[in-house]
Amino acid sequence: MNLKTVHIVLNPDEIQHMMSIAMDENREEALSFIKQTLLKRVEKALQRR
Repeated sequence: MNLKTVHIVLNPDEIQHMMSIAMDENREEALSFIKQTLLKRVEKALQRR
């Protein structure tokens, strides 16, 4: 896979969720958020290029 700079848009609920994870230092929830939200969007953005 050829990596490039991508821009990811998060809606307010996702931002709140991410901030909550950071404040709680919940590692399991952080990994879940990365896999289910961020990774999918990064992969999709890389396919569009």
